[in-house]
Amino acid sequence: MNTWKVDPIASTVGFSVPHMMVTTVTGTFEEFSGELQGNIADLTKTKISFRVIVSSIQTKNRDRDLHLCSGDFFDAEIFPEMTFTSRAIYSDTDGRYLMSGNLTVKNTTKRAIFYITPQEVTVFGATYLVKGKIKRKDFGLMWNRAIEAGGVMVGDIIDINMSIVICKDAR
Repeated sequence: MNTWKVDPIASTVGFSVPHMMVTTVTGTFEEFSGELQGNIADLTKTKISFRVIVSSIQTKNRDRDLHLCSGDFFDAEIFPEMTFTSRAIYSDTDGRYLMSGNLTVKNTTKRAIFYITPQEVTVFGATYLVKGKIKRKDFGLMWNRAIEAGGVMVGDIIDINMSIVICKDAR
């Protein structure tokens, strides 16, 4: 079975979440790793695993990043990483794939679904766009605050957007 590694220099792991009912906070995780085992041209025959270092979060606001790493959100000291392991990958429409797997955040594991769109696949590696949505409260990310004008400070749905480049493992 072929093993392919995520290239952390060429890849991005991003997210966005509604903030204060009028704007969206976007951010990235700068430290992550991943592996794909199987056929990169037919993802239905692969197994994917991914790991993100929580403290590598970047939202262009240091105070917010520190708050996100605190016990109010990710509690990065106690739960330093998030992980994902695929369970099944199916062909979807227009050359896309639907991937189901186990996402673990703060020691809580829930099923998550992601759509994978191949951008380029060669004998040397591949690039995929990966998109999904999760409910942050499902993973114990409960902190919020009511705002005076009505509504809450942080939305519940987090959009996950990744551009993943993989290359052959040199082992």
